Amino acid sequence: MARDFPIGRLNVRKAGTIGSSDLWGPHLWNFSACTTATANDGVIPYGVTIGSVSVKSYQGNVKPKSTLASFTEITTLIDSGYVPQVESDVNVSVKFQWPGDTFKGKKATLIFFLTLSNAGTHPFYWQYVHVE
Repeated sequence: MARDFPIGRLNVRKAGTIGSSDLWGPHLWNFSACTTATANDGVIPYGVTIGSVSVKSYQGNVKPKSTLASFTEITTLIDSGYVPQVESDVNVSVKFQWPGDTFKGKKATLIFFLTLSNAGTHPFYWQYVHVE
């Protein structure tokens, strides 16, 4: 199955470790639009922008056809003091926080739930955030 993004890695560490803080970011993801109506070179349709976004994180390797109820949502990984932002119509910024010892050593999948300017909605999956 094709991935929405190339595999990347973002580390989130506990405050007090070298080069760390409990808060991380903001980090920016690009959801570029196709360059023409017939091009297939973007992740959202030509002429469309991101209207709004929400982001959730789940422990493990969550895939687009996965049943989310079978995965543990890590509600404390996304910084609750910073609502994910749409920037420049096709970029999304997110801040993270260290979610605690329960998830130390675990990996998380991010799911970006986009609402587009054409009223379309689409989830995008990104792997992975590593909780150190």
